[in-house]
Amino acid sequence: MPRITWSHKPHGGLRDRGYALVRGADLDVDPAARDAQGALADEWNRLEPDRYLKNGASFRERRYDRFRYLPRTRAVQLLAHRPYFQSPEANRYAGGIHREVAPLTRGSVANALLNELIRFDFSQFPVDEDSLDHPWEVDCHQFRTRATAREAGEPTPEGIHRDEIDFGAIHLMERANTRGGDSRVHSESGDVLAEFRLEDPLDTMFWADRDVLHSVTPTAPVDPGRPATRDILILGFTCSPGLRASD
Repeated sequence: MPRITWSHKPHGGLRDRGYALVRGADLDVDPAARDAQGALADEWNRLEPDRYLKNGASFRERRYDRFRYLPRTRAVQLLAHRPYFQSPEANRYAGGIHREVAPLTRGSVANALLNELIRFDFSQFPVDEDSLDHPWEVDCHQFRTRATAREAGEPTPEGIHRDEIDFGAIHLMERANTRGGDSRVHSESGDVLAEFRLEDPLDTMFWADRDVLHSVTPTAPVDPGRPATRDILILGFTCSPGLRASD
C-alpha cells in the first residue's frame, strides 16, 4: 500500500493555532502514489461547470463525492453520491441549497494518490483515541478556478466561511498563469491570522474547522492573453459514529 510521510506532524499547530501549512516538496511520497499524481492532476480537465454561480459567472468547475474512512484499518470506501449541502449560516453565497454536483470519475475514485491523501491527511489531525474507533465521513471536492482578463476567479465566492466539518485539508494540484489565490485563515471576528500561497503541487493547508474560518483571495491571469487556472483538492473530515458503508 502506497504511503505519504512527513517528519514534522502539524498536530501542535492545529491544536494551538487551528491551522498548519505543509509544502509539497517536504512530503515523502511513495513511488506508487507519485506515479498516480499525473493521472490525478489530469482529472481536473474533466470537471463540470459549477451551476450555482450567480449573475452568469463561469469562473469555477467542480466534482464532488463522499468517502467513509476507518482509522483503525485505514480503509477508504466510496459512499453513495448525493447533493452537497451547507447551511445558510456557513455559506452566505449558496448555503441552504442541496446542490447537484457532478460525481468524481472512476479514475479519481480509484487513484492511488487520492486514496493515500485521505489516509495521510487524517494522520495529521489531533484526534482523540476514542475517535479512532468510529468511521469518518470525508467530503472530497475537486475545484478548478478560472480567471480571464474579463472575469476574475473567485475560489471562495462565499467569502470568509467554515465548512461545517471537524478538520480539512486543501491540496494544490496545479496552478497556471495565475496570480492571487492566497489562502487566508481568520479568527471568529474575521481578523486575518495567517496568509500564504499554495504555489507548487501538493502544497497543503490543514485547518481545524471548529476553531478558525478561512477564505481565498481572487485570482487573475499573469498574462491577460491566456486563461489562468488554479486546481485544488479539498478533503473535509467529520467524525460520524454509525456511518454505514451503505449510507
